[in-house]
Amino acid sequence: MSTEAALIAPVAAPAGGFTLIEMAVVLVIIGLLLGGMLMPLATQMEVTQRQETERVLDEFKDVLLGFAVINGRLPCPDTNVPPDGTENLSGNACTGVSGTWPWLTLGTSEYDAWNHHFTYRVSAVFADAIAAGTVTPPLGCGPAPAQASFALCTQGDINVFSKATGGVTVAASVPAVVVSHGKNGSTATSADELENSDGDNVFVYRDYSSVAANRYDDLLIWISPNILGSRMLTARRLP
Repeated sequence: MSTEAALIAPVAAPAGGFTLIEMAVVLVIIGLLLGGMLMPLATQMEVTQRQETERVLDEFKDVLLGFAVINGRLPCPDTNVPPDGTENLSGNACTGVSGTWPWLTLGTSEYDAWNHHFTYRVSAVFADAIAAGTVTPPLGCGPAPAQASFALCTQGDINVFSKATGGVTVAASVPAVVVSHGKNGSTATSADELENSDGDNVFVYRDYSSVAANRYDDLLIWISPNILGSRMLTARRLP
């Protein structure tokens, strides 16, 4: 072959395998595909965790009502630090109205799906132990109950709103609230989440949001005073 022919002859592709450029392109494509899959997978996992926590919270409603029927009152919070799972009752009164869900006393799950403790807040009048002759029912409520720490028309002091500021009332005068603080636990990242972890008697219940400035992933349930009263009447704990 002449020198001129050798210069214009096509260069043969390497036998077998990929060039470095081809391998780099393949790796970039794989990385993009994996990145696109990870986000939906993380989202799906959080949805599953929220559903599991909602199921546990629904069970807590029945647990609270059952405890009230058996004991004539709602349980006190676990106010120990760190929590030990037992309610803290001193004499006839709770040592505090806000604390951790007393899972050992009630025989339930300790954690939510993110391995965080539940917050529990109770209206004191609903959780004080029964002391004969000391229950004073609200005006016009009838005789003092003998088998319950509260009367049929007793009102709680807990209120639930749709926002921390400027929201509408979702539930008023409820006896008790249980809160899961979601994936971020009690580290509040918005005013609405802070309202659920500040220890007072005001709570926020609204739709989930992952927007940083308005983040909200808390889950909560509360006891309706009407349902509680109905259960107590059926069990003949009231009036």
